[in-house]
Amino acid sequence: MEGAPLSDREFVALDTYGEASPSTSDAMFLVMRDRLEDIGDMLLQDTSHRETWATIRDERLMRREIARELHIHANHVYTVDQEAATADEKETDIRMRATASAQQATIELKIGEKSRSAADLRATLKDQLLVKYMAAEHCRSGCLVVTIASNKTWRHPDTKKSLDFDGLITMLNEEANRLSLELGGSARLMAKGLDLRPRLLTERAAKAKPA
Repeated sequence: MEGAPLSDREFVALDTYGEASPSTSDAMFLVMRDRLEDIGDMLLQDTSHRETWATIRDERLMRREIARELHIHANHVYTVDQEAATADEKETDIRMRATASAQQATIELKIGEKSRSAADLRATLKDQLLVKYMAAEHCRSGCLVVTIASNKTWRHPDTKKSLDFDGLITMLNEEANRLSLELGGSARLMAKGLDLRPRLLTERAAKAKPA
């Protein structure tokens, strides 16, 4: 399988930075997905911003933190802006713009502690991301990012079963895949969960005996 052909400029970028700026919607989606996976991996490190991010309840501030991480790891492949306006003046949260083409990816951020149901979050994929922000031909990649810093459950919109955070993200990705298939793959959607809860008990808490 061969990838999209590279222009001279893209080939120079590939040789210089180790990767080329995306020139197709599929490539843009993969770059977005990989960078968000990198942020998830970063949060597992001992020196990560996990504890600081866990205190944030303002989506504007969390958006700024995520945008900064995306910018740090841009590697000349894309640029990042926040609250860019679409053609009908709808503001997106974060937009990644390829440096060598018109391709863009949109990231919508929701903080899990806000009073939104699983049905509300699922509807965001279509009503907010797909319809409002991904209408243009060069903006066909999108992701709903949900953060959580405390133990919380949601109710599945259809089965009414209780969902933990992993279950919520699985349900959202099922909806994202369904929407993508419904559109014949012309748009690609995903959901990404950023778990900011402490991974391990402190040494004191681990040694403490249950009451």
